[in-house]
Formats: sequence, C-alpha cells, structure tokens
Amino acid sequence: MTTHADPPGLLEMETLPPTTNYRAERQKLWELLRQKRDEYVARAQQYGATPAAAAEAAGRSFRGEVNLFLGEVLTHSRKDDVLAFLMDAPREWGARSEVLLDADPLIPSLVARSFPVGAWVDRYEEISKRVADDNKQWSIWLAARLEQVGQTGAAVADRVFGVVETVGQGVGEGVGGLGKGLGGLFGSVGEGLGKAVMIGVGVVSVGAVVVGGIYLLRDKS
Repeated sequence: MTTHADPPGLLEMETLPPTTNYRAERQKLWELLRQKRDEYVARAQQYGATPAAAAEAAGRSFRGEVNLFLGEVLTHSRKDDVLAFLMDAPREWGARSEVLLDADPLIPSLVARSFPVGAWVDRYEEISKRVADDNKQWSIWLAARLEQVGQTGAAVADRVFGVVETVGQGVGEGVGGLGKGLGGLFGSVGEGLGKAVMIGVGVVSVGAVVVGGIYLLRDKS
C-alpha cells in the first residue's frame, strides 16, 4: 500500500495532551452512541416490535449521528489509516453507517490513531450535521472525500455504498468518479418498523447528546 505524506507537524502531536484528550472524548462519544442505540432497540422490542424491525428503526434513527461522528474521525485520521479502515470496513457502510456500531474494534482503533486537527482536509471540508442527516448529501460528501484518498470507481462504490440494481437512482450523479446508482438507498420499512420508530423517540432524543458533544468538543479542540 502506498504511504502518503502527512501534514507537517502532525506526527509530533502524537503524545501531546490535546491529542490524548481528543481521542479519549471521542471514544466516550462512540460508546454513548452504541449505548443509546441498544436502549432504542430494547425499548422498541418491549413495545412489540420484532428484533429485526427494532434494529432497522434504530439504525435509521442513529444513522445521521454515526455519519457525523464518522465524517469527523475519518478526516482527523492519517490517510494511511483511512485506507486501512476502508479495507476492513463492512460492505455498504457508506449507505448504512450504523453497521459500524457492531464492527468494533474498527472505529475505536481508528479513533485511537486520530488527531484533534484535520489530518488531510481543509477546515471547510469538515462535515456538518445538515449533511450528515441527509442520505444524498452524505453520499456526495463521502464520495468526494474518498476521491481525495484515491478511492474511486465502480468497485469502490459497490463496496462502500452497496450499489446494485435494486438500490434505485438519484444520488450517483453528484458523486464524481464513484459512478451512478447511489440514490434511493433504502427500501421498504418492513413490518413493525413504524411502531419501533414511534416507541424509540424518547431514546433518540437522549442520543442526540452525541451530536451536541461532537460540536462542543470540536470547538474545544
């Protein structure tokens, strides 16, 4: 694998207190995300949702928060670490980032090597909550970042977004080299999902602390 040059001074930050604090706080946020997702699933099942419907509803509800967390950590990690993550991440993680909540230690390992500054992007390229919450905008944002690390083409699109004929159309036109077919990423809700969404609202409102935490810690970094 090609070794990419790091920004000047980045590696010198490895043992500095801001880096140690950044990593520790992000680890806590990741654990909080996983905890709130699990609470959502448990509560939905208590009210009659099937395990599959509860898990699907939780995934949809927390996807934006996972996108926001992931978007920051990826841009705050060295390019070589990002490429290693791309090799190990489960298929379709770009379309259903919530699958990463069950792929530990993948994200904690990436966080443990991250930095309190953008490691290869400009400040304006950091992800916003508005982008993270919107499937299409998130796909376009992520595709642009993947292109910056040399990851383009149909194979990448299939691995990251799970592009297949049944996925639909609409997002692909905006993602450059990754190709078309990324729109309509999510199919029918499925039996029992509506109830799971309704029951889990109280849990999701608590989970939103993660989003606030990311912005608070970003300001402190």
